[in-house]
Amino acid sequence: MIVIGGGAVGLCAAEALADRGCEVTVYESDRCGAAASAGNAGWVTPSLATPVPGPGVIMASLRWLTDPSGPLWIRPSLSREMLDWIARFMVSCRPPVHRRGLIALQRAAALAGPAFDALAARGIEFEQHVEPLLFPAFSQPELEYLGNMVDELRRAGSAQHLERLSADELRSLEPSLSEHVLGGVAAHDERRVRPESLPAGLHRALIGRGVAVLEHAPVTRLDRRGREWLVESPAGSRRADAVVIAAGVASASLLAPHGVGLPIAAAKGYSRTYEPDPTGPRQALYLEDPKVAISVFDGGVRVSGTLELGARALTLSPRRLAALTAAAQRALPGWRMPARPRDWAGMRSLSPDGLPYIGPVPGLDGVHLATGHATLGITLAPLTGQRLAAMVVDGARDELMSAFDPARAVRRPQ
Repeated sequence: MIVIGGGAVGLCAAEALADRGCEVTVYESDRCGAAASAGNAGWVTPSLATPVPGPGVIMASLRWLTDPSGPLWIRPSLSREMLDWIARFMVSCRPPVHRRGLIALQRAAALAGPAFDALAARGIEFEQHVEPLLFPAFSQPELEYLGNMVDELRRAGSAQHLERLSADELRSLEPSLSEHVLGGVAAHDERRVRPESLPAGLHRALIGRGVAVLEHAPVTRLDRRGREWLVESPAGSRRADAVVIAAGVASASLLAPHGVGLPIAAAKGYSRTYEPDPTGPRQALYLEDPKVAISVFDGGVRVSGTLELGARALTLSPRRLAALTAAAQRALPGWRMPARPRDWAGMRSLSPDGLPYIGPVPGLDGVHLATGHATLGITLAPLTGQRLAAMVVDGARDELMSAFDPARAVRRPQ
């Protein structure tokens, strides 16, 4: 078995395959975990397991189009691929499509915590915190939105304990919140994982099991040779009867020579990681209006957010980074934010309907996808690995994963 991609999803797939006794080789173009896994919020969060496209998103993105510091920005492009992606995205914003995607993600996210427990039980070491996620509201519309969010998640089948809290109750849990908080929601049964620690723990475990993990080994070609697949790289070529592509946006370029079009877009995100300070937050917070996540880890606090669709480079935007700081400071005015945070930008991969691609590629026997997880890469990584390994090894037909089948979106030549 060959896994292309050494981020959280790819390494979870490799670990699950190795756990089933498969001989696995991992190809990673950089260092394992150096891309989107290196600086995201690290949340395992059923309450935020929702598709990016949805009712109202198009109008909001048009308002933010002239504001490069806004939480969602679609970079204008006239390429045929991006125009096709945007057209599909707009269709996915329709309420019935959004609702189907929400139900699918909620079902998967409900199993995310147990999948992390199973990973830890197999000896994978990573930093994890099991605590509620707080959603404070600072305006009446924001408070009403959070109430509607709770109702929508429950209608979608969520059994998560979502508790409405008063301002005093929220401030008792997080004293650093602004006195202007009106109330909000506490989402229980949530976790956060230091995202750097997950790929690092998986990498160590794979090496310990004798798995070949080839770093700085970009795959330049994927070619069929009889019943096998040949993977070519400057680090050497190998053959396998099955290949898992977990390479983010680069997954599309590996499939294109085989006449397979994969609708997928880069979604750039930013974060700032601060040294701890006694005046800072002690709970994980999600600021709904600016779409900013605040994560408290051992030895640091990370403020992250934004989705810059169609981004082409990892250049840091001072305006976007300043917007993250300003949003956190408004919510936590007493936080003496340390100077010189560690700034980061990374690329997530996003499908037009906001659902990941997990499963076999139509017409390419033995090739499977595990990409397009958007902001849910950490949340769904272990579950993706578990379920994908069952598909690859046993040929299992997974009803839960059917909503994520790549066949729903891939284009084949006529």
